[in-house]
Amino acid sequence: MSLAEAPDRGRQVRHLGLWAAMVAIGIGWGLTQLLSKIGMGAGYHPLGVTFWQAAIGAVVALVALALTGRRLPFSRFHLAFYAACGLLGTALPATLSFTAIQHLPVGVQSIVLATVPMMTLLLALPLGLERAEPRRLIGLVLGLTAVLVLVGPDASLPHPGQAAWIALPVIVALSYASENVLIDRYRPAGMDALQIGCGLFLAAFAMMVPMLAVPGIVPFPAAPGPRDLALLACGILNIASYLGLVWLIGRGGAVFASQVGYVVTGTGVLAGMLALGEQHSTYVWAALALLFTGLALVTPRETASPKP
Repeated sequence: MSLAEAPDRGRQVRHLGLWAAMVAIGIGWGLTQLLSKIGMGAGYHPLGVTFWQAAIGAVVALVALALTGRRLPFSRFHLAFYAACGLLGTALPATLSFTAIQHLPVGVQSIVLATVPMMTLLLALPLGLERAEPRRLIGLVLGLTAVLVLVGPDASLPHPGQAAWIALPVIVALSYASENVLIDRYRPAGMDALQIGCGLFLAAFAMMVPMLAVPGIVPFPAAPGPRDLALLACGILNIASYLGLVWLIGRGGAVFASQVGYVVTGTGVLAGMLALGEQHSTYVWAALALLFTGLALVTPRETASPKP
């Protein structure tokens, strides 16, 4: 190999590493829906499970913050910002998600939750945070149509009564989208994504602490079983994937990292089929196709290649 070829080979290796990281992060995040489905089979209260998810997130984020030498600001504005993000980014959506997964197939919930970019655009347009480009508006319509396809036809879900539960992951997607808009508009100067993540997990944990006073809400299994371990793995994968995405954005750019959504959704659908034997109707597959097309259109028109 000549000296001129060496930089190109190194760049290719870095690019392949970023693609591998994106796929790994997407698979890890996509498996959280399967793990939550398995774990919630233990009959735990969603609020109690959210307590432990917030606790795991807070511990992992604090360790990551300490290892990187960062500090967390605690002014009144910062505390209010953490509280809003903790509510919209963890406490509310996690509780609703754990409730919904008890009634919906893993694949269906994964599809609905993947509408977060569309919901974010929907909320950002009136605030002037995003431009109303025709292609992105079409993507928004396709994403919302995907949800309607899941709810509308009687044959779209295994049981007709499940359609009502789709409202919960829709609210979850709106909650995450609201958090995105909040961070975009009110993000404190000088704060990076890791600091924000640590602050919101700490705030979410503080919100869930009162659940300890309600008998039977927060589980303390004496001998953790497979379902408890599934919920533990779900919490660890969730925060690890979040931190991994923060790293990926820094190395490959936001547009490249946004493609992780395809892997997350695809993993959720496949995991439900392979692990739980879920079977989906033509309507569900049509909704997935509409969603993926909408995601491609909503993503800002920039290069999707990772940074050299």
